[in-house]
Amino acid sequence: MSKPRTLIILGVALLGRPISASAQAPYLESPLLQSAQGSTSSLPPSNSVSHIATRGQSVWIGTGKGLARSVNGGVSWESFRSIPQFASRGIFSVAVHGDTVWASTGFSKDVDGQAVQTGTGYTYSTDNGSTWLQLPQTLDGRNDSLVTYGTNTIRFIPIVVPEQNVTFDAAFSDSTVWIASWSSGLRKSTNLGQSWQRIVLPSGARSSIAPEDDLTGYLIDPRLDNNFLLFSVFVQNDSTVWAGSAGGVNKSTDGGVRWAKYNTLNQQSSILGNWVIAIKGQQLDSTYRLWCTNWKADLDPSEEFGICYTDDGGRIWRNFLHGVRAYDFAFKDSIAYVATDEGVYRTDNGGNSWIRSGTIIDSKTGQLLTTSSFFAVGVVGDTVYCGTGGGLVKTLDNAANPFGQTWEIQRAYQPVGNTSASYAYPNPFSPDDEYARIHYSTGGSAASVTVEVFDFGMNRVRTVIKDAQRSGAFEHDELWDGKDDQQRQVSNGVYFYRVVVNNGDPVWGKVMVLQ
Repeated sequence: MSKPRTLIILGVALLGRPISASAQAPYLESPLLQSAQGSTSSLPPSNSVSHIATRGQSVWIGTGKGLARSVNGGVSWESFRSIPQFASRGIFSVAVHGDTVWASTGFSKDVDGQAVQTGTGYTYSTDNGSTWLQLPQTLDGRNDSLVTYGTNTIRFIPIVVPEQNVTFDAAFSDSTVWIASWSSGLRKSTNLGQSWQRIVLPSGARSSIAPEDDLTGYLIDPRLDNNFLLFSVFVQNDSTVWAGSAGGVNKSTDGGVRWAKYNTLNQQSSILGNWVIAIKGQQLDSTYRLWCTNWKADLDPSEEFGICYTDDGGRIWRNFLHGVRAYDFAFKDSIAYVATDEGVYRTDNGGNSWIRSGTIIDSKTGQLLTTSSFFAVGVVGDTVYCGTGGGLVKTLDNAANPFGQTWEIQRAYQPVGNTSASYAYPNPFSPDDEYARIHYSTGGSAASVTVEVFDFGMNRVRTVIKDAQRSGAFEHDELWDGKDDQQRQVSNGVYFYRVVVNNGDPVWGKVMVLQ
């Protein structure tokens, strides 16, 4: 979101903005089969983890450096950056169904000084990642504007460019793949993307739509109606499909033909906000519970951030976490986990009470997670995996290990390997948004460590740690928040730092502060 999931947030300013449907002819590409040739590492390929999907014991993550998978609880990760489509494009969605793994990709493009999200297509595997196929972003022909719907002829605005046409979510039934995209809306394919069917959804003025309705003059134009801007899709079964837009929650019980819409305006027990960026289902003993994130889509003061669920197929919604921006859900039996800007929330009683992840420190390395924003969550067995912009974190949740009691933080870094080298990252860094991490090695032995920061005149600015005891782990990070010893923000510029391990020779490095 670039920052995980905040890619979606760019859509706030674009709600209602015209979408260019000209200036570029549609492009077609043949699928390209490639072997995976994944590289294996003990760490994820990137600290920016925006998507998590699980299947059996496998954990798939979408990161700032492509797609990766672990089949051994995060002990090692296989990165698929050798696949060209993953090498330099952002991951906007990841879906897993059986042996099929599907990822949509894109990037942020500068158009007249503004960042415009641009879809680059789909990369998928039908053999659990052994080989991969690539497809272009779904685009229409310039004159491809009419769809037959019952006795009606529905006019669509054809989407002929990939700009402002990113696929934010995908979901599978046994026979169909569904995609939810910004300007090209909700579509489905029964042949793994060789062809796509456009789905007719109710407009903002309608609470439902069916082929037998009189739809004379009906126009599907994402420039004019938020319910045609799609962000999420969830397949409950072959018949029941849920789709989240910037205009509410849509539900079909006949495979995508007829739809009912639920939003803040057409129900008494309604959702909190009309912008629905995530939908997930939780199978309980006697109930199927459908969860949604709710964001404020317009300036309507009645809308709120938060989450909601329904136990009766959408008739009544229960609302929780008022005012909290939420991104993702995961479930373990009756337990629900919610990834939010304020941490990971957990409930085991249907939202009657919640606990939240607090300060997260790796119990083995002492590393601190410096962000409270979580963008993805997934569960395998008793292990809860959480994606952030500062690394992948995980914790156990069972009778012997209560949720959040201990944490492991997995962060990508370049090992220095010995005590004579060090570096700082990110570099430059902006103290308003992040910490600088001063990375060094103790050589695999417990050590006493001092880290200090100096300005360009070699005046000591900050003692980060003084004679601190560090474990026998080879690699360590120390955090500098960009402040001096009096807790004043330092000025922009170049600063030098010094690392001393066990009173040995100092190791110097430099870091730039840039607000």
